[in-house]
Amino acid sequence: MAAMNFSKYFKVKNYNIGGIMSLLIRELYNKNRYNNILIVRSYTTGPFLDDLLLKNQDIDRIVYYTDKTNEGPFFSLKTPLEFPAKGQSEKKTFIHSDDLENQLILLNKKYDLICMDTWHEYREACRDFKLISSLLSETGILISHDCYPWNKTVANPSYIEGAWSGETYISFIELAYNNPDMFYGVLNVDTGIGILSKQQLYFLSNKLDRTKQEHLLLLHKNSGDAYTYFSKNSKDIINAVKF
Repeated sequence: MAAMNFSKYFKVKNYNIGGIMSLLIRELYNKNRYNNILIVRSYTTGPFLDDLLLKNQDIDRIVYYTDKTNEGPFFSLKTPLEFPAKGQSEKKTFIHSDDLENQLILLNKKYDLICMDTWHEYREACRDFKLISSLLSETGILISHDCYPWNKTVANPSYIEGAWSGETYISFIELAYNNPDMFYGVLNVDTGIGILSKQQLYFLSNKLDRTKQEHLLLLHKNSGDAYTYFSKNSKDIINAVKF
């Protein structure tokens, strides 16, 4: 795995949401030339992912919609729809959120690079991390948006219009708690870029504080102030870093 300088991403100014994650994904791909790539997002999250790696033919792209919002002209479809992304010759698949597991089973692959921007409510985010991380190859890397919300407002547990990270960060921590042998880190920039791998790469670590993870998850379960506790203990809980 080629060396990376993560500190430069904290020096970028005036970027759009998703801008830093896009730069990171492009650099990782250019340095490592991954074979199998998976990109998953919801209809209302992560549109920036559609503009990534457009010339690559080894990418499976999935966009899913939920019943939580009126998500455009396709929101009531009951069967998968495939349509070309802008500038692409290959297709991406548009499905209902409930069909994600079946769609991933149909793909029947392990992936060297997975990029995701899940629906940010807790139940869906937990499901997505569990399903999608299971498709990671032994040397692969998974990158997720919205793993360090800016503040309590954008960490709202239910959908809000505008900037919204929801409880993706809670779900990422729960994934780490349930899978302590994998390696984790969060770049505290661009709403938080969560990274995980089955091997020790870059700054990733599996030396996380399980007691603090348990306390955070208990706060969340009991409707406590999980965000404040997370922001004060994020380094110990999920290896959140600023370079």
